[in-house]
Amino acid sequence: MDWLIVIAAAIISGLLGVVISFMYYRRHEKYLRKLQTLKDFAGYRYDIRGGPFTRAMNEIFIVFSDSTRVKQALKKFYENTMSSARSATLADQYLVELFKSMCDDLHIKTSDFTDSFFLTAFNIKKGTTPDKS
Repeated sequence: MDWLIVIAAAIISGLLGVVISFMYYRRHEKYLRKLQTLKDFAGYRYDIRGGPFTRAMNEIFIVFSDSTRVKQALKKFYENTMSSARSATLADQYLVELFKSMCDDLHIKTSDFTDSFFLTAFNIKKGTTPDKS
């Protein structure tokens, strides 16, 4: 009888270990996908009309599908951008809101930076001044 308990305990603990590992792995993979999307979003913001930035924008609603705040910020930005009466001021505001909501979802502190930090990409080349367009 004792050996049955030992075998059952070994099987249960093994299965429990597999389930816990699988859950952790899925959660970690989801985090990494979100982080990669945020990195692309931030990294390619110097060319918001370019393909890589557009790709990052287009994958946000899938990758951050579990974040209501990110989806709302994306919706505001999208509606303003696609509107015939779009506002550049609102676009900037909504873009910063989207940026910060993605960072918050990933627990990245944004309070140390001003809104202009999120809007102005680093693009410093030797002998030139940054383009502010």
